[in-house]
Amino acid sequence: MSQEVNAYLTFAVGNNIFGVHVEKVVEIKEYAAPKSVPESMSYVKGVADHREQIIPIIDAAAKFNLGEINITPQSCIVVLEIDKADGSGMMSIGVLVDAVSDVFETDESKLKAIETDYKPGYISASYQNGDDLVMILNADKIFSEKDIINLGEVVKAVK
Repeated sequence: MSQEVNAYLTFAVGNNIFGVHVEKVVEIKEYAAPKSVPESMSYVKGVADHREQIIPIIDAAAKFNLGEINITPQSCIVVLEIDKADGSGMMSIGVLVDAVSDVFETDESKLKAIETDYKPGYISASYQNGDDLVMILNADKIFSEKDIINLGEVVKAVK
């Protein structure tokens, strides 16, 4: 019986390496300053056009309580498609990161599960990838239902 192999895109946020399942990744875009939206959440850098729709751009460092991304030539936006926490469908979100690292493949048995009582709940596992400890994200749990509603309001404010 063969084990299912999964692929993860890894990216740097400060000194941390995170991974997200490639099925959630829509595109990796070169950084372009988003249009700012007054009085939005502290981790929202603004909004940007993506494939004829407006999407919120999130500073991954601010969202993960790791400071803020310092824009460099390696900075980029990872566009993710996530399930809305309220179950009402999908939403595209741009996540500003310091740099994209690579893609690795592994079977689920090589991932080390994170205890369910660990907060934040959006980090589901860890994986030792060479010298790097990769924190595996559950992209659908990064934003709470309230966050999704607020992000929707940010997008509506610009339309």
